[in-house]
Amino acid sequence: IDDFLAATALWSTQWFNKTKFHLFVHLVAHIERFGPAILFATESFESYNLVIRLRSINSNKHAPSLDIARSFSHVHAVRHLVSGGYV
Repeated sequence: IDDFLAATALWSTQWFNKTKFHLFVHLVAHIERFGPAILFATESFESYNLVIRLRSINSNKHAPSLDIARSFSHVHAVRHLVSGGYV
């Protein structure tokens, strides 16, 4: 791991600002203590960024958080009604 980090530092230092890259430092100790590093996967959380980005497509960009919240609220209300909920 130390060789990998050193080679990466020579290639590009921008990787050291990433949280996922810092996990390499602790990977060996984690595997020795807990077994396979299945909880190190962060892609499932990052894939949610696509959902948020798709909700902001029709935004006027003046209040994107409000536009995204309204979109999620609308989807939640429709899902509630379609699944047999009542008003």
